[in-house]
Amino acid sequence: MFPLEKITGGTLNNLLFYISIVGLLLVVASLIRLKVRFLRKAFIPASLLGGLIGLALGPHALKIIPATMMTSIGSLPGTMITIVFSCMLLGVKKEETGAHALHDSVTGLLWLWSNSFMQVGATSLLCAVALIPIFNINPLFGSLFEIGFAGGHGTAGGMASLFEDPTLLNWSDGASLAPTVATIGLLVGIFGGMVAINYGVRKRYTKILAEPAQGNDVLEIYPEGNRSASSNMTVSQDVVEPFALHLGVIGIAVIIGRLIVWGVGIVFKYKGLPLFPFAMIGGWMINFVIQHSSLRDLFDRATFQRIQGMALEILIVAAMASIKIPVVVEYWMPLLIATVIITVFMYFWLFWLSPRVFSHCWFEQGIIRFGAFTGVAAVGYMLLRTSDPKMETDAGTIYALGCPLMSPFIGGGLVTTMYPYFIKNFGALAAGLTLCTASIALIVVMRLFFWNRTIQKQQR
Repeated sequence: MFPLEKITGGTLNNLLFYISIVGLLLVVASLIRLKVRFLRKAFIPASLLGGLIGLALGPHALKIIPATMMTSIGSLPGTMITIVFSCMLLGVKKEETGAHALHDSVTGLLWLWSNSFMQVGATSLLCAVALIPIFNINPLFGSLFEIGFAGGHGTAGGMASLFEDPTLLNWSDGASLAPTVATIGLLVGIFGGMVAINYGVRKRYTKILAEPAQGNDVLEIYPEGNRSASSNMTVSQDVVEPFALHLGVIGIAVIIGRLIVWGVGIVFKYKGLPLFPFAMIGGWMINFVIQHSSLRDLFDRATFQRIQGMALEILIVAAMASIKIPVVVEYWMPLLIATVIITVFMYFWLFWLSPRVFSHCWFEQGIIRFGAFTGVAAVGYMLLRTSDPKMETDAGTIYALGCPLMSPFIGGGLVTTMYPYFIKNFGALAAGLTLCTASIALIVVMRLFFWNRTIQKQQR
């Protein structure tokens, strides 16, 4: 048998081996995903499946992957999330918008911000009123659903080191619970979103789709002659390999982020800042300079997205595989209760709030946000393409317009990383009341300035 126990050090060769193990899990999961019909119909991503396979092979199940190796694999998300966030704003160009798109992008932002406040506020209140007195759980549990649902596996993996650090959040259970909540959110987004779409079809809420949504006819392997470019060359290979150039730019963004963290530590004597949101700021700074220079055509947004996607796939597999099953079992009841409550609120935002604030294709605009804030943006776009197969509505474009004022802050950004500290400093009750009040206040703002005079739920 291959001596896995001997590969436990922290050298670069061992890091390469750990990533190779993750890559093997991802390839095996991809082959299973392509062949098993149920997984295809359910839109289960290969990265999630690969993580579950790794979990089964790990020290809490079959014990094929030893605990020492799994600990090292579990540290990969903290590195990969920095790459993911570095790419967030690189290569983004300014887009022109119409009047209704501007209106709906603003309301869409308020929709997302109010939802973010709700996810933390409602869970924190639940902790204060019931979960802490009954189950004696840590008040930081209140931050998990915004981290996992709105933030996804990327943010959950990135926050693991903060939860584990005794000088910062000092709640090691959160490192395992956050990716678990992210997985629950992904399932809620996929299955709950498909239920919502089929219900919307029957109620004539969908603007385009007139028949129940199916996943059987989705093309998953593109044959030769039916392939599109995943990225574009922006510079001659005689100068530099374009992929290497973009990777180098990501490295500069990380360095800028590191300098910001170092500077804050020097000035404010505070060393608890995570790197990944500041790496995103570094990427924004680079992109701002380049887009206002003669080199504006040097960056290819699609290349950054491919690098970002690769890092995210590795992150999800590693985060899922390294979950500590005993911790999850211990918290199963609080997780179940909070999941039901947050899911009900998500449907409320979709079916009650969306038709009242969006002036155009309300269901499509609601479903992409429902998917993004229960899973990730990819789930949101998957649900949108299911309800609008040819992308005939402007829902996707309008959602993208608001991302620069959403992604850097909530759903995995700076504000998301601050939620646990807010709860830790002020307590679950105060945090819950404050954030729920903020969520309601944003809905009141929408009611005063952006409400539809006539609410027309049926769109066809």
